[in-house]
Amino acid sequence: MTAGDAARSCWWLIRKDLSRELRALQMWPGMLLLGLGTVFLLATQIDLPANDRARIAGGLLWVAIFFAGTVALERSFAGERAAGCWEVLRLCPVPPSMVYLAKLAVNLVSLLILEAAVIPVFVALADVPLLSRPGPMLLIVALGNVGFVAVGTLISGLTAGLRHRGGLLALLLLPLVAPVVLGAAEATRMTLAGQIDPLWWRWIQLLGVFAVVFTVLGMLTFEFVMEE
Repeated sequence: MTAGDAARSCWWLIRKDLSRELRALQMWPGMLLLGLGTVFLLATQIDLPANDRARIAGGLLWVAIFFAGTVALERSFAGERAAGCWEVLRLCPVPPSMVYLAKLAVNLVSLLILEAAVIPVFVALADVPLLSRPGPMLLIVALGNVGFVAVGTLISGLTAGLRHRGGLLALLLLPLVAPVVLGAAEATRMTLAGQIDPLWWRWIQLLGVFAVVFTVLGMLTFEFVMEE
């Protein structure tokens, strides 16, 4: 298969999953409800001075985002498994790496939709100026999202075929994405404090390396995931 054919196959898989979700809305409503509910509870309980509130806001926000994002990850392969299409997908002449990238892209879209809803609500309720420095925040969001989704898509593929998998994804995912949550939270805290310095860039580099390493690892190992 040529690179062009692989890219077209990946795009077809992305369109298939997004079209199915837009028709059925099986994943996004629950994800948004959980995200907004978590953000509302966390934001309304921050009864601290402005400086202290800004110090912990990043950690609370990213924990809420990644917690709600597991809903999307759990549903990544549920459609194919439930409809009996997983075997058909395995027989299609599509490289497993393209299947992984397609699922990663769909999960990334889901996470962006979640953030577009919860971040403005969190800013309004917690009164934290997260959007005052859009450039650094966009960089943190982009790298944090890719790192989280790269790991989550791989783990979701591993656990999708298990009969009793309730809560297993979150249990396996939490220790693996802890560096992403920590890096994103610290980078957000420093951004709010105006500390765009070498230490801030180290956290950004951590997020970038994590995203690249696990994306490549997922592409290389997803063939074995599909054979399970």
